[in-house]
Amino acid sequence: MRVSAQHGFVGRSALLPAIILIAALVLASGVCAQSPRLTERLAPNTVLYVEWRGMASLNGADKRNHLLQLLADPDFATVWAGLALNFQQGARGKNGVVPQGDLPNLLSLLDNPAVVGLIEIPKQTQVRASDDHASPVGFFLAYDSTGKMDLINKWKSDAHPAPGTPAPEITHYDFGGIQVETRKTEKDVSYTAQAGKYYVASDQKQVIEDLITRFRASDSPATSIEQLPEYQAARQFIGTSSALEFFGRMPDVSRWMPTAAKNKSTVELVKNLHLERIHVLEGGMDLSGEAVRVRGAILGDTSPGGPFDLAAPSVSVFQTQRIASAGPAFTMSRLNLAAAYQFIRTALMASLPAPQTNNLATAESAAQGFLGMSVADALELFSGEIGYASSYSAEGKEERLFAATIQKPDAVLRVLRAVLGAMIANEDSVAGNTFLDISYPYRDAVTGTQRRRFYYVAVTPQMLLAAPRKAMLRQAFAQSTSAPDASPASGLFANAEFLHLRAQMPEKLSGLSAADLTLIPWDKLVANLRDEADRAAKQSKSPPPDLSWLKAFNSGVISRHLHTSVSAWWKESGGVYFDSYLQ
Repeated sequence: MRVSAQHGFVGRSALLPAIILIAALVLASGVCAQSPRLTERLAPNTVLYVEWRGMASLNGADKRNHLLQLLADPDFATVWAGLALNFQQGARGKNGVVPQGDLPNLLSLLDNPAVVGLIEIPKQTQVRASDDHASPVGFFLAYDSTGKMDLINKWKSDAHPAPGTPAPEITHYDFGGIQVETRKTEKDVSYTAQAGKYYVASDQKQVIEDLITRFRASDSPATSIEQLPEYQAARQFIGTSSALEFFGRMPDVSRWMPTAAKNKSTVELVKNLHLERIHVLEGGMDLSGEAVRVRGAILGDTSPGGPFDLAAPSVSVFQTQRIASAGPAFTMSRLNLAAAYQFIRTALMASLPAPQTNNLATAESAAQGFLGMSVADALELFSGEIGYASSYSAEGKEERLFAATIQKPDAVLRVLRAVLGAMIANEDSVAGNTFLDISYPYRDAVTGTQRRRFYYVAVTPQMLLAAPRKAMLRQAFAQSTSAPDASPASGLFANAEFLHLRAQMPEKLSGLSAADLTLIPWDKLVANLRDEADRAAKQSKSPPPDLSWLKAFNSGVISRHLHTSVSAWWKESGGVYFDSYLQ
């Protein structure tokens, strides 16, 4: 599905989700009224939407929320000025004309509620139901245009076709007393209308007419997506205080495949992947408190043999937690790689024709000969927990220490030796622990010369560790082999804000990430970003975004307002849930 920029406000609405995220964080007001939910009017066959509830939904959050306070800080004004400059440069057409609509005007559209998404079109109602090329979905936009029609009309009038492209054919027709504008080009068609106080748009005629019916009435329609059981199940978790919400549910995937892909094996593969077991994804961003909170859920059938096999059961304590305090940020996750591989393999073997299944079996046999064990057995060596801790060099370069829980360390070493081969520059063994020096080639981004980089690996009886510096690896090795209660909590695990936010989440988790934002060298990161942009500008034939304004940015303003971030996810019988805080 394409939505052409020639469609005026319809085309530009493709930017809406990203713009919402920016505007929601910078245009906070003290209005206390709650706006109605536009989702009350969406059809039950909606498969995806992002809803912005308008500035009123922020409910004076600028006086409480730390992120909003950061973005309103005078020291952050340099960033907004730079983004506005880049927006103007990006909006510049090939003919050198900059549209009259600027970034502040565009962002002001977020004063009012809006919803954008996709709706599944029943096959029997498609305009050309017998045509395999008929789209199974329609794009839609609904916007409360109160006080904004002049700006919308200006943006529509400013939209011009690219040089050498014919102007769109614009016509109108009447639908129940509402004038529908149709814009048609060689490749696309779009429909827009004013239904009561709502500006609605779509790329499908039947969708725009349904939107008009649902949005022009004073009362909500008798049916809507909010009545679906899966919608209500997710709603119980995310609550009703989100300023920004997103929702998606699994459609009939076979109808989304291109005609060329609709062969027996492809259809069978889609069927055997059991995507129908994923029922709904829903989440929201809440700005009403001191922290930005993003939470949601992926609900469905979690029984074995489905997409949820990748997520391992939740635990109270992570084994990789011992090395997580090595830096200002860490991530730990519990994944069942062996079960995920078996799920995908089963789907392929049941779907592919005999020649291709034979090829897959041959590839597995070759892998077994190379690794000294089957792929399934090799994945079983990793007992499910993977994590990394981030730190920063004196130059502000991120360095990651990786860790994975293992079993049968001798078998793990056999796999590493088979995979890495000649890249192993040195190997030492001490008291049942093996250390590998890995050397591999890379091309220097600055000089273009071929160089070699080292990475260091340790294999202990319970854990595989890898780091870019030997000293970092040795420190992590000492932490991983120490008794669990040998030393008091340190780093993030002794941080009062982290402990407070962690306590808001369930005891048992499948994944946990956190960062102490006050320990991140923002000044060096900004300088590195600027240097990379300068190098890209010299090597690129087309000019990249101008980031020279970063030189005037006082990056200390970030840690002045933001201190800690914590994110978690966990698996239950009904699906996978996630929750995060930025404070």
